[in-house]
Amino acid sequence: MAMEIKNLLGEINPYDKKKVNGNTRGAADKASQASTSEGKSDTIAFSSEAKLRSTALHTASEASDIRRQKVNELKEQVRNNSYQPDIKKAAANLIRDDLDLLV
Repeated sequence: MAMEIKNLLGEINPYDKKKVNGNTRGAADKASQASTSEGKSDTIAFSSEAKLRSTALHTASEASDIRRQKVNELKEQVRNNSYQPDIKKAAANLIRDDLDLLV
């Protein structure tokens, strides 16, 4: 089974200019490989925050254009100083979210 890890903060690839496979490893890599036992394997653990960010990024990238249009309209209103948020609705949503945390 293959696992693909997508970097959320940009392209950082320490193996970018190196080939990492059986025939092209350097002497230091071969020595470190010989010193490790064959029964061990690498593992990766993601924090719950990283999982949440990945899910949010994936969901946002698949959102319809209608939502993007709404975001662009709101950005334009903020730029023009014409954005009038509904303070009561925002407060109600904050209270609702806090109550959801308690339940």
